[in-house]
Amino acid sequence: MDDQRKRVIISEIENWRRNHLLPEHYCIFLLNLYTEGDRPQSSEMARKGSGGSIASGYGQVAATSQGAVARGTKATAPYVSGSAAPISGKMILSWLIGAFLIAGIILLAFHFNRFTPLMQIAIFACFSLICYILAFAFRKSSPLVTHLLLGLSFVVLLLGGFYMIHELGGPLSVMLIYLSIISILLCISAFLFGFPYLLYCGVLALALVYGVATVDRVGDGYTWWRSELYWVPIAGLMVGLGFLVHQNYPKWAGVFAICGMIAFFGAEVQSLYIPTARQDLIQLLLFIKVFLSSAFFFFTRGYWYQWLRL
Repeated sequence: MDDQRKRVIISEIENWRRNHLLPEHYCIFLLNLYTEGDRPQSSEMARKGSGGSIASGYGQVAATSQGAVARGTKATAPYVSGSAAPISGKMILSWLIGAFLIAGIILLAFHFNRFTPLMQIAIFACFSLICYILAFAFRKSSPLVTHLLLGLSFVVLLLGGFYMIHELGGPLSVMLIYLSIISILLCISAFLFGFPYLLYCGVLALALVYGVATVDRVGDGYTWWRSELYWVPIAGLMVGLGFLVHQNYPKWAGVFAICGMIAFFGAEVQSLYIPTARQDLIQLLLFIKVFLSSAFFFFTRGYWYQWLRL
């Protein structure tokens, strides 16, 4: 390194030291490095400086200063821990959106009952749709905001819809149809956003709709084997689907297989709400199924460990 370049670098480091753009021990280390030890070092800073932290800062600072000299421009100091992060347009946009959402929720909470039922439905739908669109917009830049907005969207859609159906005197069948629509939207959103928990929620919600819709049919002339026919084939189909797609889509295969294992116990859960079902028989069937499912899990553990990352 020629003398002219060395003097420029030393001058730049001294400027950083005077303006506190870098920690003191970084500057002392670099000055000693470029002056080959001719410049005296502060004993206080020498005690504070650690070899690991100096070495980690040297590569970044030296590369910045040398690149700046080669370009003939003044180098800028890197970001120092503890300083405030720069305000960006996305931060301002996020803050404004959050403030408007909170203000809108407070305003609607005080005046919601004054609106007509059609207006209330429109408010629930628009609020849920706005949250969903924002979640899609932030899906790459801010995953945490995406999860929060998605959860808020579906919670408002679910609770608001049930509230309006109840207020309008809708029967249970209408609620089941509405829950089925939300379940399908959850499944579609799972593939759209790539979040497996949405598929869990969608499939289990569909299983709940199926169980409620068939409880009267199963209870009419109840027999345990008839109840099993309503659930075991579905469970086998879902587990088989998980094994079928596990090579290309292991993330979704685990969801199908787990939901299939849960549906395997659906007959016993449904039988708890049928008065003619014998409780001792339900317990016996549960013990048998727990044994069978644990044996199945053990012999196929190679697949499960991969899907569930155990």
